Amino acid sequence: MSSEASSSTPTFSKPLQLPLPKDELDRINAYLRDLTPEEILKWAVDHLPGLYQTTAFGLTGLVAIDMLSKITPNPPPLIFIDTLYHFPETLELVDEVEKRYSVPIHVYQPEGCETVADFEKKYGEKLWDTDETLYDYAV
Repeated sequence: MSSEASSSTPTFSKPLQLPLPKDELDRINAYLRDLTPEEILKWAVDHLPGLYQTTAFGLTGLVAIDMLSKITPNPPPLIFIDTLYHFPETLELVDEVEKRYSVPIHVYQPEGCETVADFEKKYGEKLWDTDETLYDYAV
């Protein structure tokens, strides 16, 4: 535990029984508030059943993936939303992460679309400009 955290460590059930009542959630947040990112991730791995990590494979997501791989031999599976508009380098990175960390990656694409052409045929071009709410729902 970080030096700023309380010297008396509260106990929590393992795994937590979800959903949590507000008072228990407040108690957990108070405990986690002063922990380091690694300590918070360790706590999450130990206490949260069915833990997944969502990621767009940006810097913070990659750091979390790396931290989790050092905390547990079985890091949580990843969820990646493939909007079909990612740079090729991002898609290559998805493959690299899967190989390097041996972590399952669940990739989700807009329903019924495997390419940008499929998406634009179904929704039109630049949906994020013409109907941001529908775009957020579709991807």
